[in-house]
Amino acid sequence: MRNMHATIPDVAFESRKSDRMQTKKSGYVRIHILCLFFLALPLAAQELGERERLPIPPTPVIDGFAVMGNETTKPEIILRELSLRVGDTIDIAEIEYAKSRIYSLGLFNRVDITWPPLDSTILLIEVDERWYLYPVIITDIVDRDWNKWNFGLGVKHDNLRGRNERLFAGGAIGFNPWASVSYANPWVMGDEALFTESSLGYSSIENKSRALQGEGPNFREIHIAGFQTVGKRLSPYHSIWMNLGYAYVQVTENQQGRTIAPEGIDRYVSIGMGARHDTRNLTEYPTSGVFGAVSISKVGVGIGAVDMLSYSGDIRVYAPLYGELSLALRAFTRLSSGPAVPPYRHNFFGFSERIRGHFRTEREGENIAGAFAELRIPIVPRIYVFVPEVPVRQFRTWKLGLYGALFFDTGTVWNKRHRPFAQVPPRGYGAGLHFLFPYGTVLRIDRAWDEQQRGEWILDIGASF
Repeated sequence: MRNMHATIPDVAFESRKSDRMQTKKSGYVRIHILCLFFLALPLAAQELGERERLPIPPTPVIDGFAVMGNETTKPEIILRELSLRVGDTIDIAEIEYAKSRIYSLGLFNRVDITWPPLDSTILLIEVDERWYLYPVIITDIVDRDWNKWNFGLGVKHDNLRGRNERLFAGGAIGFNPWASVSYANPWVMGDEALFTESSLGYSSIENKSRALQGEGPNFREIHIAGFQTVGKRLSPYHSIWMNLGYAYVQVTENQQGRTIAPEGIDRYVSIGMGARHDTRNLTEYPTSGVFGAVSISKVGVGIGAVDMLSYSGDIRVYAPLYGELSLALRAFTRLSSGPAVPPYRHNFFGFSERIRGHFRTEREGENIAGAFAELRIPIVPRIYVFVPEVPVRQFRTWKLGLYGALFFDTGTVWNKRHRPFAQVPPRGYGAGLHFLFPYGTVLRIDRAWDEQQRGEWILDIGASF
């Protein structure tokens, strides 16, 4: 029994020893496995990285351009609007911008740019041309006032010789009768990239100055004027110009102060210069880009009693916020100086320039300044609609859209002896719906309020700015 009992501890000892050995071996195995794991981890990561680094197709490079659908328009008229060049890589934003710039020429109903998915590719520009030579039925809303209309006839060619040259001759009768002929060539002398504009016109305009009208019936101003402009296109976005003009102004009932010359007839020569910057995507209803223009003119050179300087500046910024949602801002001014500023050269709110909220309020001064803001909200972003039932092919493609807007307008006028902001300028705010129709037509329905929360409905044609 002692022997039996003596062997039991020995067996137990051997068993514990064996367990320790087994545990030790197991520990060695675990260590080895961990070592192998940490050694294999970089190799596995490298292999995984190699698997993830699959060949990435290169961005297509522009190898050339091809234009289709341009039966009348010369290809260079289209290609010179592109900022992309051979050797550039495909950029979707630049492609969309190029489409807008080409469409803004006013020559096409639709513009598409496509390319095959190749390493080096040809950009295919497809256009649908408008009708270029046609008679014009003139229905003109005078100074944005629906109670004042002109009606007339004319003939125009918007793409003479296929080079975007524009020729117009016509006239209208009605509230402010007029007749004019004009010619514009946006590109002359080849690589010199010069442009020229010529115009000759007659108009009979109702006086806008309530102070000059007095108590009796209003009088009219007879204007006969001719202008010649020559400029240079520095780039697709920048240009400079100079102009020379002659004007004859006569009032129908002569009274002191209505003209500078005592006999009621002013004759003067003017000379001016200016510069322009324009990166807007669409001129008819912009949602991105910047427009800026400045000019100075000497009115009254050598002949006549008129003697003044005229300055102008206009800047408009269209900042995309998200998708087609954009913020539009505008600030402008027109200033006059000199010893003899005629009243027909005054500036006005309540006519071609208006403040929503004070849309029908007339204000007059030798100088003017305004600031406007508008949030343009896409409801139905611009789309193309093809209407095969229209018998004339050039009118079958329609570009349509609908935008909402929130806006704020303010502005003031003053004379040179007064301070521009001696009083708080009038201001207005509101909301509206803007309908975009074919051929660049915009119809706006706005509801505006002034500082006293007095409201007014506004029906207007064209973008506010």
